[in-house]
Amino acid sequence: MEKLGRNEPCHCGSGKKYKKCCLRKDEEKRRLAQEEEQYERDVKLGRIAPFAGDEDWEEEPEEESEESLEEEYDFPQDYPPIPADESSKPDNVKQHERELTAAEEAIVEQWGEKYVTLREPDALRDHIEHFMAAHPGLVGELDLGGEPLLELGGMYVREGRHQSYIEVLTMLRSEFPEECKRSFPYFDNDIISWAIINGQKEEVAQYLDNYRQCPDKDADRLFELIHFLMSWNCLDILDGFLQEICTTVCTSPEIIGGAEIITPLIFIRMAPYLDQGLAKFDPEKLIADLNIVEDFINPVWLDPEFLKKRMETILGSREYWNLDDCRTRKQAVERYDEMTAQFMGWLGVNTDLDWCAAGYHGRLVFEYLAEALPAKKKPRTSFPFEKKNMDRLIVRLTKNMLWLDSNRLFGMLNGIHSFQDFLEETRSLSPEEAKQNREACASLFEKAYPLLRKQDFKTLAWQQFPRADMARNKR
Repeated sequence: MEKLGRNEPCHCGSGKKYKKCCLRKDEEKRRLAQEEEQYERDVKLGRIAPFAGDEDWEEEPEEESEESLEEEYDFPQDYPPIPADESSKPDNVKQHERELTAAEEAIVEQWGEKYVTLREPDALRDHIEHFMAAHPGLVGELDLGGEPLLELGGMYVREGRHQSYIEVLTMLRSEFPEECKRSFPYFDNDIISWAIINGQKEEVAQYLDNYRQCPDKDADRLFELIHFLMSWNCLDILDGFLQEICTTVCTSPEIIGGAEIITPLIFIRMAPYLDQGLAKFDPEKLIADLNIVEDFINPVWLDPEFLKKRMETILGSREYWNLDDCRTRKQAVERYDEMTAQFMGWLGVNTDLDWCAAGYHGRLVFEYLAEALPAKKKPRTSFPFEKKNMDRLIVRLTKNMLWLDSNRLFGMLNGIHSFQDFLEETRSLSPEEAKQNREACASLFEKAYPLLRKQDFKTLAWQQFPRADMARNKR
């Protein structure tokens, strides 16, 4: 499609100017296409190797006719969205627009013409910062929250210069907050991740305001952030934050599957009771704590008998685990749920993970085991952690539109690695089998990390394998 001028009528036929209609969407499509083309060129030139080759991929299995795993396990399910009152929804992403003079249009067009020629991050950064200093009143016209800053971030990440990118974002956020609000799900996400990576949790709260005001702006980025905070011991940060945005996330017509936010809230509410132990557990008190989300939680979590059984499973005594007596796939999935719930308890007691992080990694291991189960026949082994299996299954479980989700991928690898200690301790695997499986995890990490650190900002958080805070006997 021929590139339109910013003030020309939009190609979609809306009658609006291009800049006020489809410009941002078209720029995002161009950016994604450029990234895909660059990835293909890098693979052909041998600069990078794909995590899994074509020969490792399997066709997606046919959908089972049985209930979903979430329904089988009484985990929170999606509820029909309740229409939101749009008149009361804060409008935090719009910026006052005015008609530009011919001279101003020329300045913006000149900036854009030079921008498309820049291929070095420092040159692009200088180009952006010079315009900010010289024409602060026109910064909103550059649509920095679209392609320019995303491209700059990609350049810096590929060079391993994350700090330089964060400097640009924090400066822009400080001096042009309204412009940042347009694309805060991307950029606040990166700033928060950088603070966690560098052990500066106390700085996170100040960057959550935009999410509090517009949690449904970009659900994918929101849950990406929630999962990152869950995995890195941020229970205290998540507690109030998730409670504040829960109703909007669960009811917004902009979000599909918003009830997923209930799962970390359950882990958070269970945490004090898990610390106290079974002897002091009062299910009625936990139900009272969970009632704050009673409109969205699966009712089974408000059943005292279910809660008592669940706590007993998480904090129960160690025992030998296998699938030998399972006669159906559903029974096998239920067995995996029980053992990974106990694994969550093992992590919470024996490692430096908080209960939210323990629950997150336990669920990732459960997802892997449930995915590994054959649809029509009994598995050959109760614990399918051979390297070839993991390569194929982890890619399937962690891929998104273009790349792999590094937080899920490395969280799953670390979870599976620690799960071997749990299985060895419960005599479910021999020391030799557990060692072999841990080596398979390490091998996949060494294969995936160099690739993903050039593609995903959060990968830098996972540079040590296995994670030190997931080592057993730390407490």
